[in-house]
Amino acid sequence: MWETVLDVIRPSIEKQGFYHYTRSFREFAQEHNLNATQMTPAYLSLDFWSLQRPELTNNNLYVIRLGRGTFVIFSNDAFPRPYLALDTTNAQDVEFPHKSSFHQLRKSFRVLDYRLKSAENTLLELARYYDLYADVVNIFEPSSTYHVGPRGGMTQQFDVYMNHTNGTVQKFRYNGQVELDYTVWTEQRVFVFEAKSLNRRGLDIGWHKLAFPAQRFASQARNDGIKVHPVYFLRTVDDGEQVIFIYVFDDLQFHNNGIILNQPDHWKPVCILRITLSTLLQ
Repeated sequence: MWETVLDVIRPSIEKQGFYHYTRSFREFAQEHNLNATQMTPAYLSLDFWSLQRPELTNNNLYVIRLGRGTFVIFSNDAFPRPYLALDTTNAQDVEFPHKSSFHQLRKSFRVLDYRLKSAENTLLELARYYDLYADVVNIFEPSSTYHVGPRGGMTQQFDVYMNHTNGTVQKFRYNGQVELDYTVWTEQRVFVFEAKSLNRRGLDIGWHKLAFPAQRFASQARNDGIKVHPVYFLRTVDDGEQVIFIYVFDDLQFHNNGIILNQPDHWKPVCILRITLSTLLQ
């Protein structure tokens, strides 16, 4: 789809390493007669590196959305891509004793099809029922009390920074909807969850999917000293088993009250938990 506009964006890419379109993608598509038959998110809201369009990646380019249909196409040579390459090597298996309370609730969890993409919300509540979040909290605050907090979408505006390979930092402005899947709170920390349910690995997730929701709490981090931890909650298939991986990251370091999107030292999980669904649903 993008191949017809490569000549249009190439001068900007060669000059500054990116092409920034500040009006909506629909206007861009009409302006350049693009064969964009799908909704805008199909071209801009790319959660995984594997979803980037090959006509861009084959030219060492990729796109990042900035809200309300605006976007930036980056050169991977100038601005290294902000997508993770997670693995499962150091995952810690979490096991639970049989739970005898709330028999009917356990039965209702067992009959659901967790292979569905829409399973994220139920899986988050399943983890709450089995008190998985205590294991997340205990990584930093052993035996601390926690509560589930706000979730849902809201419109946000904040600065997004990208590191250039020449040592400079380029600033952009995000203005749009950000979905927050789940939060778990202690007195000192908030764990901000991005949840996915996939039948393939899903380990190449974009850092924006974790960092953008965390930005909601930047002012509390700045003013109140709270630690904001991104968490990736992934239901997938591993060695033929339906599993949940929970990747817990260190507290996010905000930059001028915004986010540096392509800073790899933020991307190493502090801990990876692995839960086999068949053992939890007995």
